[in-house]
Amino acid sequence: MDGFAPRIDAPAAHAAQWHERRRPAVRIRRVREHDAPLIGEFIRGLSPASRQRRFHSAIRDLPPQWLERMVRPDPAYELALVAVVSSAGRDVCVAEARYVASDDVPDGREFALAVADGWQGRGIGKTLLLSLGAHAARHGVPRLVGDVLRDNLPMIELARGLGYAVHGHPGDRRLVRAWRAFAGAGPGCWAPGFGGDGFI
Repeated sequence: MDGFAPRIDAPAAHAAQWHERRRPAVRIRRVREHDAPLIGEFIRGLSPASRQRRFHSAIRDLPPQWLERMVRPDPAYELALVAVVSSAGRDVCVAEARYVASDDVPDGREFALAVADGWQGRGIGKTLLLSLGAHAARHGVPRLVGDVLRDNLPMIELARGLGYAVHGHPGDRRLVRAWRAFAGAGPGCWAPGFGGDGFI
């Protein structure tokens, strides 16, 4: 999950580079108030397993009040991002990530992310989690905490690879808790191969 455009050795390099040029460009930006249909379509397009990993339930469609909450993060305490590609003149969401204020994490923020099934393994999740961490560090958030299903090995591996500690969840044996403390300015936000809108 570490590289959007991994290094490729000859003789397959030319074919792989041509494939990379054909891949739609991914842009990461803040969630906007009119993004409810965009995010709703993204959630419905996830496989049941991916929805289970994101919401810890078998939900398919988000209730309108949930979507409304997702597109209106409190800018003083929260950050919500989407990764989008342009298709037929409109944005299509391929990933979303956020950190939010939570009673479960009084000394930090709770994070969550999801990547569309067809876009997993390309480094998008890593870029989003780096972006959340960089923003948290720059805005004085002491730590980010994420609750992850025990069988969500790609997310656990990603978190550990970015310096998150992973321990058993204190109240739910189905979950593990990933967390990382932040102090001072965070790491650079954008991984090579991605564009953004300078939200930091």
